[in-house]
Amino acid sequence: MFISSSSSSNNWSGFTLILPAVSVGNLAQLSADLLISTLELTRAGYLHDASILPLCGHDPFGRAGMTEGCLVTSTEVYESKQRRLVVVQQRTPLVKGKHEDFRRKLLAWIKDAKFSKVILLTSSQSHERIDAQLTGSQFRYLTTPKLEEQLGTVLSEQLHWKKLEKRKNQWAPPFSNEEGRPEYARGIYIPGGGIAKKLFEDCCSQDIPLAVLLLFCSEGDNIPDALSMVSHLNQWLQLVQEPESSQQRIRSPWKIPSSWSMLYGPKFEPSIY
Repeated sequence: MFISSSSSSNNWSGFTLILPAVSVGNLAQLSADLLISTLELTRAGYLHDASILPLCGHDPFGRAGMTEGCLVTSTEVYESKQRRLVVVQQRTPLVKGKHEDFRRKLLAWIKDAKFSKVILLTSSQSHERIDAQLTGSQFRYLTTPKLEEQLGTVLSEQLHWKKLEKRKNQWAPPFSNEEGRPEYARGIYIPGGGIAKKLFEDCCSQDIPLAVLLLFCSEGDNIPDALSMVSHLNQWLQLVQEPESSQQRIRSPWKIPSSWSMLYGPKFEPSIY
């Protein structure tokens, strides 16, 4: 599944892997863009599989003055040996009916690469929130039992993050009763979150240390949501130094990639009006 560049290996023992789930508002992909651009990660290779829709395009991280560029594919892998960090950017959705196959191969790669922990970024439909989720922070998290053993109370007590509330899907058909399912698989509801729920259940059953970070959002301009997501991630991993005072926060530490200038297509020529 992973095709390495000539300068990279598939052994990332002790590294943290950050994955985006193709979800509502493309929030996770926007967040991955910010991480790759700001940290100036280097391309380690790409993921290639029949379960991922193909794509080929220009370098989205090209900067003014650069004379060299590279083509990118649908799912690229970037790394920072100094930070012991690997970030995947998935630019296309999965093929219908191939989600389970993709998750199986993805987990096999994660185990083979020996990542110390995995962080999955995703989003969830804001109109599907319950009453307790309507106010306050729109950020939530989930952790597998394996990761909870490693972290203890870091996320809940030190960072004061709120765990995703469990709930019963009142619209589910009668045959989808959760009786008999493992405790970790009950009540997890992430509408619009892509593979997040199923991957979380897979990692729980296979003892993989995984954290799911999500924001409730809607389709539209999701750049502020992406900035919020990477800010929460930075609280945990301490990737960049963020300004402490409100006056300093005017200057964001996150570097906007050049491809975002065309996020909503080219501007209209005013003369046509």
